[in-house]
Order: sequence, then structure tokens, then C-alpha cells
Amino acid sequence: MAFGRWILLGFFLMLAVPLRAASPASLPDIVQQQQQIRDELASGALPLNPRQKRIVGEQQAIVFGVTEGKTSLADLNADEQVRLRNALEVINAQVSTRVTAEDEREVCWREKRTGSKLVTTVCGTEKERREAREGARDYMSKPSICQPPGCGASP
Repeated sequence: MAFGRWILLGFFLMLAVPLRAASPASLPDIVQQQQQIRDELASGALPLNPRQKRIVGEQQAIVFGVTEGKTSLADLNADEQVRLRNALEVINAQVSTRVTAEDEREVCWREKRTGSKLVTTVCGTEKERREAREGARDYMSKPSICQPPGCGASP
């Protein structure tokens, strides 16, 4: 299980950290980078509209709340890692100069696999998450009883 956690943390570090500067390698680096973004927003150095500033502020509140009292990424549990990763991705989409469509935004979510009590973290794009949800909903809406033709009953 520890090996899987390191893989998740490696994936987290590659994709979750805002691309404005060199990728921070530790939790203190992430916090410092977010404080720098907050300071740039306050000084007007980042050209964001009021909506974007509000979104960045809300997501930074999540980042600072999750990281408070923690000294390394290993101190975060799986749910905190998911919340941190998603908040950093939203901040990156708002602050970055590249245009990121909502469907291309990376997100992670926790789900319980069928037939298992184990909860796993699944990461993908917002579009992939929506398609998985719709596919599950379509599957569940199909009739679960056999209806002719094709039930083995003779015509």
C-alpha cells in the first residue's frame, strides 16, 4: 500500500502543481507558491477579473486549510491529497495564461469499486468523469429482467 501511495504522490506532483513557476517539490514549496500568487493578486500584478479572483481565493482557502499544520505531502491522507490536487488544478486554470476548457481540467475523486469495500482514488479529466457517471447511469436505467425477444423463450 505504501508503494501505491508514493505513486499517487508522484502523479500529484507532476500534474497538480500550478505551472506558473518551476514545479514545487514539497508541501512548503506549494504553500510558498500559493502565498506568492495571493500577494500578486492583492497587488494587482495578476490580470484576473473579479470572478477569477474570487475562485482563486476560494481554492486557496482550501489549499491553506488542508496544508495547515502539515510539513510534508506524506502528512496528508488520501482525501486531503485529492482536495489539494483539485484546488491546485482550479487555481492553475484561472492563473495560467493558457486557455483550459472545463472538460480538460484534471480532477480526482474517490470511489468504491463494485464488489469491494476498498475506496480508490481515480484521476482523469472532467469530461472522463462525466462520461463515467453517465455510463453508469445508463447501465442502471436498463431493465434488469429479461424481456422478449432474446430471453430464451420460444416465439
